Amino acid sequence: MSCKVSVIIPVYNVEKFLPQCVESVINQTLKDIEIICIDDGSKDKSSEILNRYRKADKRISVISKSNGGYGAACNYGLKIANGEYVCIVEADDFIDKFMLEDLYNIAFVNNADIVKSSYYEYSEKNGTKEIRKIDWSKTHKMPEGVFKLEDYPQFLYFHPSIWSCIYKMDFIRKNNINFVEAKKAGWADNPFQVQTLFLAKKLVYTDNAYYYYRLTNPDSSSTVVNINNPFDRSDEVHNFLVKNNIKDEDLLANLYKRELGYIDIVLSCISNNLFDFACEKIDKMLKRMDKDIIFTNSCITDYEKFFFEICKTKDGIREVMNRIKSNSTHQAVTAVCE
Repeated sequence: MSCKVSVIIPVYNVEKFLPQCVESVINQTLKDIEIICIDDGSKDKSSEILNRYRKADKRISVISKSNGGYGAACNYGLKIANGEYVCIVEADDFIDKFMLEDLYNIAFVNNADIVKSSYYEYSEKNGTKEIRKIDWSKTHKMPEGVFKLEDYPQFLYFHPSIWSCIYKMDFIRKNNINFVEAKKAGWADNPFQVQTLFLAKKLVYTDNAYYYYRLTNPDSSSTVVNINNPFDRSDEVHNFLVKNNIKDEDLLANLYKRELGYIDIVLSCISNNLFDFACEKIDKMLKRMDKDIIFTNSCITDYEKFFFEICKTKDGIREVMNRIKSNSTHQAVTAVCE
């Protein structure tokens, strides 16, 4: 049965946060929705919680499958979704009750392929909640009305935040857009974001924030970096660019900014036994960047130019790594190589 919005919730061992997530979707002011919960082989009580909600709300379906990772779970949801639009809500996050109605109304009026909103970073520690709105408008001119990515390429540099959007289902299927099916989360949101933004003909942005992105889940995949992930996802993104003959310098510059950020993340958490491996990956990434764009495009900062140059040697990479690790503002993460 068709509906206005399909909500896909990929679930893996999130019993602590799952009720808040599901209830935030159930209580949306937009009632014409379906809620597709993909239990990706959870070993805690997540499945039990989902089935309890399923019995109470006929809009909810629960699919249990063996663990395949975030991308595989989202792809399963996309395959069976019946909505005119679709969105993804991660199971340790939650959303404002007006999110789906407001975004759907914007999408309907503009016949948009994608409607993207701002969002909140949410943390909770020792009983104290902290909520910070991500306000890109403080540093960038943001679009009004319908736009294309070429006009606002900074969206490629912003956090992927694919969950702060709704996507037209016909757009997703006609362009055969799917998630990378990597282990665990696998940074699968990065290629998905790039493909959807590049291929959309009608994008709309609203500075209203609805999505609460939790920063304090100790079991989140964001607390562990498999250092293959950023480099593998970068390879896939550039394969997409070549396939689609995309050479726009402003778009590439913003992707380079993101990739320099990938390197920063890796260097913040690697141990000595992974250093040589990381250096090989970094060397490949930097060699793919167009030096002229790095040094002439106005979106690249002086620090990023310095970062690009110094990371061309192992000694430079080690110097940057030590600087980054001494900076206490970096998020605590650990690195693995599988």
